[in-house]
Amino acid sequence: MFPAYIEHPLHYRFEGQDPDETILLLLRAHPITNLQWIIPAILLFIAPFFIPAILAFLRLDLSWLPQSFALVFLIINYLLVLVITYEGFLYWYFNVYIVTDKNIIDVDFHSLLFKNIDVAPLRNIEDTSSSMGGILSSIFHYGNVFIQTAGASRNIDFIDIPKPHKVADFILDEVHKIHGKGRHADHHPV
Repeated sequence: MFPAYIEHPLHYRFEGQDPDETILLLLRAHPITNLQWIIPAILLFIAPFFIPAILAFLRLDLSWLPQSFALVFLIINYLLVLVITYEGFLYWYFNVYIVTDKNIIDVDFHSLLFKNIDVAPLRNIEDTSSSMGGILSSIFHYGNVFIQTAGASRNIDFIDIPKPHKVADFILDEVHKIHGKGRHADHHPV
């Protein structure tokens, strides 16, 4: 439904895209990384169902509280669940990494009011490296790609993306195309 790894996506555009610029790779953090906000949202959602049992176990009698307090608690609780879910999804969906035939774009969405966009021309890419660490990362095959740029440009990091080794290789292949070096340019027949 909302893929995290798309090669040659159709019908996608981004702010500042040149008319002749083609998106080669669109990436988001691996969906499994959403568990860090999904689990707390689920726990908060089901918490009101267990509170009476917990109060009974602790032998706390809150029957003296007005019924409207319980209603206010439920409203605040479910609004909090809604905020956590909405913000978590927006953060995941709009933090994207884009590789085009000209540039690498890192869109960092911080909130509805603030986003940061880093752009590095492919011709300025010097090196890429990838890493995977941890049990979940190994099981679900996601990790980080670090892109080293030349000059004063900031280095770009793709965090928690699917297939990090493949992405790093893909970027280097595109850089070699720009510089006129093929994949096998270093191997000359004897």
